Amino acid sequence: MTRMRLLALFVTLLSLALAPMAEAARLKGYRSLSNTKWGYQISRDVARAGRKSQRFEVRPGDCWRNDGWDDCANNRERSEFSIKKRWRYGKTMWIGFSVYLPADFQTSSRVRTTIGQIHQEGGPSGTAGGLASFPPMMQLEAIGNSYKAGFHLLSGAASNVRDDVKYFDLARISDMRGRWTDVLIHFDTSGGRELAEVYVNGQRRAQIAGFIRFRPQEYYFKYGIYRSFVSRHGGPMPTQVVYIDEVRMGKTRAKAELNPSRPVD
Repeated sequence: MTRMRLLALFVTLLSLALAPMAEAARLKGYRSLSNTKWGYQISRDVARAGRKSQRFEVRPGDCWRNDGWDDCANNRERSEFSIKKRWRYGKTMWIGFSVYLPADFQTSSRVRTTIGQIHQEGGPSGTAGGLASFPPMMQLEAIGNSYKAGFHLLSGAASNVRDDVKYFDLARISDMRGRWTDVLIHFDTSGGRELAEVYVNGQRRAQIAGFIRFRPQEYYFKYGIYRSFVSRHGGPMPTQVVYIDEVRMGKTRAKAELNPSRPVD
């Protein structure tokens, strides 16, 4: 091969290496019960893939309200992002995302911080701790040194539902600080299966079946920082910062799994 051809080949390979990766569109949604300027930002601080991630921050007293709900009056604080995409009972949904906890991330041993949840639109309601409650289907929560999956086992009357939660340990918070943790949720209600699974870094850490007693109008996914019954901490909750990246949803595992060659930016 001549020197000119070698040079041309080198230039071609270099251009391919430096070419920007194809990007996947970020899923559409909206901020949920948060209006602070620091509560939600698109950040370049860290990224699981690509160049950007979504940064969430909740400080003591960060609560807000809308026409149907008031976090400030119900002992809650949050900054979450709700995905517009909805699905109904009888469908299969895979949800993937990556979470980064900064090295100084603090938890409470008494207050659960939800970092990802499947919620219900038009589902049952009741009370919890003497306050109004509209329980989700499942929550991924940080408390103490544990990141847990909590599945809500609802029973009784739809307007006065009893809410028992079954927990599975997913990971240790100490192992999640300063690094990315990949989470994959499989929620399958097709053919009466009623199966839910949670994978962490490719390993299945939770599985439950036959646990659904009520069928809401729709399910939806939301993520960020949500903490309830904050007064149980015994003082102001610590400021918490969480980065979320590579949020994907689809009917198959392949569509929801991490794909660094096609980052969500």
